[in-house]
Amino acid sequence: MTHQTLDDLELETLEVFLESDAVHEECHNFITAHGFLTALALSPSPISDSTWVPIVFEDTPKFNSEKEEKAINGYLSRLKLDIEKELESEDGFLVPCELAMAESEDELSELQEWASGFMEGVFLTEKDWFSSEKEEQIAELLLPIMVASDLFEDDEIVDIRSSAKLTQSCIEQIPEVITDLFLLLRTEPEKRPFPKNNKPSKKRNKNSKSNKKK
Repeated sequence: MTHQTLDDLELETLEVFLESDAVHEECHNFITAHGFLTALALSPSPISDSTWVPIVFEDTPKFNSEKEEKAINGYLSRLKLDIEKELESEDGFLVPCELAMAESEDELSELQEWASGFMEGVFLTEKDWFSSEKEEQIAELLLPIMVASDLFEDDEIVDIRSSAKLTQSCIEQIPEVITDLFLLLRTEPEKRPFPKNNKPSKKRNKNSKSNKKK
């Protein structure tokens, strides 16, 4: 069956539902869900819908009908496929929000929400991301997303975020980083990029914050 990309109305319907009273207060919003699904789309090992859909919702939504439940679940599955198709294309990856941090420490920008969702997806399939021969390259490429995610308090990340100019320069690399991760994780070895020595290596700190923020 040919995959049908979500149209504007379907995207809007999904976005509104994820922000509605029908879902748990910790349910992913659309931007967070997009980041989460982008990470799953990059993962070398497939993960079933029955595993990741409940994570998006946090708790079972209060659907109005079976028809609505089928539609919303279908939109989420198709969104993941849309992201996979975008990654496989030669058009480059577009983050669905402005590449900017929040002006206040008490708020999260859409990019920070997207990056937090992305890192949640990485943690879900962590063993597939950090195999011994890939760990250093993956850690290097993930650094801009880690900086944007607001989930880490490692000294290196704190140092980067102490400079607005350095932070902006770092997060502007995210679309290119996503493409490089796809080449590294999902293509043949001869097509993979060389390690980027200009990026500092970073491994996930076991003491990093793991609380999800909307």
